[in-house]
Amino acid sequence: MNGWIQKNGQPEKDVMERINRYTRRPYKAEEVYTFSVVLCDNEVDRDFECFTTKALEKLAALFVGKTGILDHDHSTRNQAARIYDTAVKVFPEKTTSRGEVYAQLTAQAYVPKTAETESFIQSIDSGIRKEVSVGCAVEKRTCSICGGENCTHIPGKLYSGERCVRILDEPVDAYEFSFVAVPAQRAAGVTKQFARKPKKEVCSVEDILKRLETEEDSVTVSGAGFAALKAELKTLKMRAEWGERYRESLCGRIRKYSAVAQPQFSRGLTDSIVKHLSVQELEEMADALGKMAESRMPVTPQLAGRNNGTEKAADDRAFCI
Repeated sequence: MNGWIQKNGQPEKDVMERINRYTRRPYKAEEVYTFSVVLCDNEVDRDFECFTTKALEKLAALFVGKTGILDHDHSTRNQAARIYDTAVKVFPEKTTSRGEVYAQLTAQAYVPKTAETESFIQSIDSGIRKEVSVGCAVEKRTCSICGGENCTHIPGKLYSGERCVRILDEPVDAYEFSFVAVPAQRAAGVTKQFARKPKKEVCSVEDILKRLETEEDSVTVSGAGFAALKAELKTLKMRAEWGERYRESLCGRIRKYSAVAQPQFSRGLTDSIVKHLSVQELEEMADALGKMAESRMPVTPQLAGRNNGTEKAADDRAFCI
């Protein structure tokens, strides 16, 4: 079942006092149309999130007096109804998928009867406008697996047979309820906003790294930001390949110099040493070994005499052309 309108009709006289708290003049019962709507519940929704029963009770107080709009479009022309009363209904015989007693947040709303609202009222009576969704803010969003608010557990994924769910609690504001075609919550359709810092869009790898430093568990990327990220990642991949080639060339120089400067070191030992060094450390090691190898490899001319020139130089006429 989705968020839906439960009943409709003309209000009883005892509720008109509550309705008239929101009108500029006293309305009569025959001038307004009322209906009851299920705003949300404590069942796990399509985003693998759920309210606590305690959260529903707080939302009940926050939603009194809030307006009903169309498709979450925050415009005065889309205002269609107003809530004048709320209640949390508990169903002891029914449990949620998490084994908790099922509860619903319901609301009573009214619409003035005018020529402009006649078609809207007809859409409610005919069942065309049925599903609803709410906009609200919560302070706490915890993981059902570890109880943390910033963790690596993924909502919807199974961990040792238990499905991860984000539990929403401590509501701080209620914005509106809206008539929608497809609500997010299976029973009442909830569009949720959280009272944390709004997630900023990212458009670079540096932005993502900054989010990781603050332990953010998700990021928002726009179409343009995604294109920028894709181009940056392509460039970074190319530069990484260049860096890997340069690193391998340094390792090759070190192997060559090490064979001369410290022949007692096996190649395996040399490779195990350079494997964990940074590029700067490899450069320093290559320069040092190069100097050591050069000092152990004196250059002797091909035709020089033996014994450092103390003996008579060899006859080199055979090499004349």
